[in-house]
Amino acid sequence: MSDSESERKRELECLRLASDLTQLATETLNPDLKAHCLRMARRLTDQAEQGPIGNIPFQNISYH
Repeated sequence: MSDSESERKRELECLRLASDLTQLATETLNPDLKAHCLRMARRLTDQAEQGPIGNIPFQNISYH
């Protein structure tokens, strides 16, 4: 598999996960879980647009 093909697959997976998290956020009644899911979805969407997965600072995400 070429690097560009791998990158495209990674971008699509980020967007799929972001979509799942957004859906979960709309279905939960827990405000903390909703906020967390939306933060993660935003990070994954940004990552899909910006570049390699190694650049995303997940350690800076707050898990409330």
